[in-house]
Amino acid sequence: LNGGHGKVRNVILGTIFVGILLNGMTIMNIAYTIQNLVKGVVLLLAIVIDSLVNPRDEQTSQQGDL
Repeated sequence: LNGGHGKVRNVILGTIFVGILLNGMTIMNIAYTIQNLVKGVVLLLAIVIDSLVNPRDEQTSQQGDL
């Protein structure tokens, strides 16, 4: 966990993306539970991709902050 590296622009873009995704699924009459499942998978994918693109450095990994 390394705080302070996010940008407001990225938060806004992510929020808009999730909003459009949920709105589209609502228009397509997809069940609410499936919408939550899709939203969870998208968020997990974002976390995994972020951890692969921005790996923890050696100093942070030695702190054991998990």
